[in-house]
Amino acid sequence: MERDSRGSSTASRRSALSRRQFVATVGASGLTVGLAGCSNTGSGGDGGDGGGDGNSGGGTSTEDLEYNGEDVTVEYSTAPLFGNVADMLKETLYEVGLPESIDVNFSTTVWGADDLQSRYNQILSAGRATPDMMLTNFSYTPYFAPREWLLDLSEVLGDEKMNALENDYSQVMVDSMTWEGGLYGIPQFIDIPTIQYRKDLVKEAGYDPEGENWATEPMKWNRFAKVVADTKEQAGTDDGYTVALNQRNIGSIAGYEQLVTNGGNYFGDMSNQNGPVGDRPVTINEEQTIRTLRQLRTFMYGSEDEYAIEGLSGNITPTEALGWDTNPSMESFSAGEAVAHRNWSFAIADYGAEENFGDSLGVMPYPYGTSEDEAPYEGTGGSNAKLGGWHLSINPNTERLAATVEVINAMTTDEFYMTIFEELGSTPPKPGLLESDRAQQIDVMNRYLDTLQYQAQNQFAPPLVAVWSAEKSAIGEQFLACLKREKSPTEAAKAAQNQVEQIENQEG
Repeated sequence: MERDSRGSSTASRRSALSRRQFVATVGASGLTVGLAGCSNTGSGGDGGDGGGDGNSGGGTSTEDLEYNGEDVTVEYSTAPLFGNVADMLKETLYEVGLPESIDVNFSTTVWGADDLQSRYNQILSAGRATPDMMLTNFSYTPYFAPREWLLDLSEVLGDEKMNALENDYSQVMVDSMTWEGGLYGIPQFIDIPTIQYRKDLVKEAGYDPEGENWATEPMKWNRFAKVVADTKEQAGTDDGYTVALNQRNIGSIAGYEQLVTNGGNYFGDMSNQNGPVGDRPVTINEEQTIRTLRQLRTFMYGSEDEYAIEGLSGNITPTEALGWDTNPSMESFSAGEAVAHRNWSFAIADYGAEENFGDSLGVMPYPYGTSEDEAPYEGTGGSNAKLGGWHLSINPNTERLAATVEVINAMTTDEFYMTIFEELGSTPPKPGLLESDRAQQIDVMNRYLDTLQYQAQNQFAPPLVAVWSAEKSAIGEQFLACLKREKSPTEAAKAAQNQVEQIENQEG
């Protein structure tokens, strides 16, 4: 995927505007929705443990940044995913060179991008000095960067790390935390969506996943639906294909992916994703969207639905999926009552463990309805999955900046990335690491490296603008109404188009 207009070279990142200039400039971009009265106080911090690390004298300064060796504790606000293995991760940090005088406190909070964002809103708007660093999501970029709520890492990372970001990392991940020349997060891991399926059951139904190379040759949606329907009937499972389709997911994750694989998008070419708001095409009320909604209804209700696609196998996705977020969507597949399941790469480590499905777990890229060559919009069509993942960001009010940078540098070493991959199944954001000897030795995940590499090269980023939250909510509301049979696909697509156009016109 081409880098969006906010991507920049290493040189331009390192010559980023000062934060004061930066905020003044953002106003001209049309992306400052709701920023009035939301300034960073810069005071009233909680002071942490008061010691500082000897480099800043309290508060953040990037001048002469060098850790002086004093004992200090850096607080890292993370999710339970990391908190559960904090001791092991700290041991790895010291092995890769983090000074032992720096202790890292893994303060685990909630799990989920929206819940974490709410927590960080409270912390950062109050100008608190702790946590010093945070696990952040790219969806925070258009909210936190203009408010100066994250530190521009191009001011504190060395040339070696900045060059690596330019050359060795997934660029769609790096660009997702780039804003007006500044870099507000460095990737911690990338989430790669795939279809996870019961290889043993599909073989019993007469299919040959290895012979047909399902691991790296994506199939079309109609073929996928037939495989799932046949296998569900043969195996007698309760469900065929399980996926999270609540309002959040139908509009911005799984439903969005299905639209893109069918050649559609909300704003035409992928180069329009990030604006300019109010001056980009809105392309929701189109055949690709209507067909995607019909496809999903067929998956749920089969040929009896009045908008079913003729010849497409149905009755494979339970209607309960309309209330599912990620974790609830996993339960049927985990219990052995589903043939296939859409989820992020972390789930592979769980499903593929010997105490679960072991070698009977298969993993394939996202199916598609329209090839890239036939898709009307650039960047759409083919096997195409939404970008997922998390970053490391620095609180601009930290009083331990030099020590925090030391921790960031240690957490972005190859060894630390591979430890996370080995222990948690969270995929490293440097594609080359999936080709390493170490990756080949990681139990469970090593069986699926080809699929992960393929799908990692076929991911798209959602719009990273302040109005996206309102827009995805409006789209999700209309799409959900369609799947609940409250609106026709045509009515839902038209209503979503109208609402998004109103938001674009108002904010542009």
